[in-house]
Amino acid sequence: MSTNLSKQKRDNLLSKISAIRAFISAAPQDENTGSLLTYLSDLEKDVDGKKYGLVFEEHQEAIDAVLAEYAPVLTEEPALLIDNGGEMNFLLEGDNLAALRLLEKTHRGRIDLIYIDPPYNTGNKDFVYDDCFVDAQDTFRHSKWLSFMSKRLELAKHLLSERGVIFISIDDREQAGLKFLCDSIFDESCFVADVSWQRTYSTRNDSKGIVSEVEHILVYSSKPDWSPNKLPRTEKMNSIYKNPDNDIMPWTSDNPFAPGAATHQGMVYAIQHPFTGEMIYPTSGSCWRYQQNDMLEIMRGWCDYELRDLQDAEKRASVCGISVDEIRADVQAIVLSNPLEVASEQARKVYDRGQWPKFFFTKKGKGGIRRKTYLNNVGGKLPTNFWPYSEVGHTDEAKKETGKLLGDMTAFSTPKPVRLMERVITVASQPDSIILDFFAGSGTTGHAVLAHNAAHTDSRRKFILCTNNENNICRNVTYERIKRVIEREGYAASLKYYRIDYVPINEQLYYEYADKLLRHVRELVELENGVNFIENAEIAIVLTDEELTDFIAHPETFSKCHTLYLGHDILPTGEQDAIIKERGIRVNIIPDYYYRGQEG
Repeated sequence: MSTNLSKQKRDNLLSKISAIRAFISAAPQDENTGSLLTYLSDLEKDVDGKKYGLVFEEHQEAIDAVLAEYAPVLTEEPALLIDNGGEMNFLLEGDNLAALRLLEKTHRGRIDLIYIDPPYNTGNKDFVYDDCFVDAQDTFRHSKWLSFMSKRLELAKHLLSERGVIFISIDDREQAGLKFLCDSIFDESCFVADVSWQRTYSTRNDSKGIVSEVEHILVYSSKPDWSPNKLPRTEKMNSIYKNPDNDIMPWTSDNPFAPGAATHQGMVYAIQHPFTGEMIYPTSGSCWRYQQNDMLEIMRGWCDYELRDLQDAEKRASVCGISVDEIRADVQAIVLSNPLEVASEQARKVYDRGQWPKFFFTKKGKGGIRRKTYLNNVGGKLPTNFWPYSEVGHTDEAKKETGKLLGDMTAFSTPKPVRLMERVITVASQPDSIILDFFAGSGTTGHAVLAHNAAHTDSRRKFILCTNNENNICRNVTYERIKRVIEREGYAASLKYYRIDYVPINEQLYYEYADKLLRHVRELVELENGVNFIENAEIAIVLTDEELTDFIAHPETFSKCHTLYLGHDILPTGEQDAIIKERGIRVNIIPDYYYRGQEG
């Protein structure tokens, strides 16, 4: 057994700490000795803490200090509302850590798919930390990036639904650290794949060493054993399905055997060939695909068959890879009921007629046995962990997409292609999914959701995008792209634009800032429920007793209303309650956590 040197060092340090604690405990006790004992306990925890996994220096960001003293709130930009029917989507302008805090209130456990394309921390001023670019000379470059990512991924985990999954784009520089970080946050058992996206369609002649053609997309699910959706079948995949016997649909030749002979001995036996009389056994270690009664009925589609004991225990034991003493003694063979000449004549008529049984014989009936697999039974294509540019696009394609929409090829330097996001959406979401991207950048995720909904009549997917407004990216790139996509393609889709603001809460009692939070509750209700209160007579929101009185006093206002969102602490009078019920208005109580700051 190998010696764990690290453990020896820890045990030695813990032993020394224990000796110091005993010495201090024996000394006269005062304020100082109490503090020293507390310090020793802290040291002991650090020494004896987690010893396997990712270790990095935690760094405080400017936004951490802001969130310690201010509650984030949403303020709508009404002039940027896009009201074109369809599903209501949302774009949040501001720091994504604050955005994730707000989404914890409105969407905890409700997001089916998160895709993010964070800064890759290349050292070429692509990663801003505390308003400063992190360059290659920063000695804490990797720790700052991991600290930055860990805070956001911890919150993102809380947003994922039971069927939720997160896709994270990254390149080689931080892939290893990010994989360790995600194993810790989402759990290693929830790791789904490290997808290689072929981002380039041609290699650079001036590259040195091994040319990098792919980027990584790390995939984690909220629960183990998550299964992706299948991809649509291609014409090339379908081309192998033929119909040589004029069957009811195209089929392909498939393996008639399945693994597991030793554990399925009742499915290991001989079937007699109706043309040659040969006894056909499964290959070594294999068994027939179906139970014997089913196989007997299938073979009777060729000619008359019956069950008969061939005393072939030795042969069946050989197929199973076990001794004769271990083989079942009661397994019979499927053999011809009539002489071979009669059986062969019956089988030949079936062969010439066409529409052969599910298990058939190759080489015009004289060859081996095979199984039909019908095209309509195979479903779609299973996704793999290699996504070639021919299927999902490349970086040049992405730049052209963005440039064409915005009229500027340099509007965003590192967009992802719409086809790549279409693949993510197809593999990992459902028709009613909410899709989140909190590093929204150029808005490819939103663009892809709109295109997917337009291409699939059953799709009602909605998106929430978040990005800061550095260099006016949120307003001039993300928003403008979504706006132009909706207008040019005529998509039935709507969008609300919210700015993240802050309400001071530090050293204030709740009632001192509650009214300020109350002014921003409407936006939270809209975000959670995917609705729009502005100039919408069908829904209403009432947050105070005075607003309820005013609402009831104007029947022309609520005559068209079918849903009322009511503040949690408002108690309608009997008369008000009767009027609401008489109108058939459904009442949704706004949860009290909306009104809270950091306690929420």
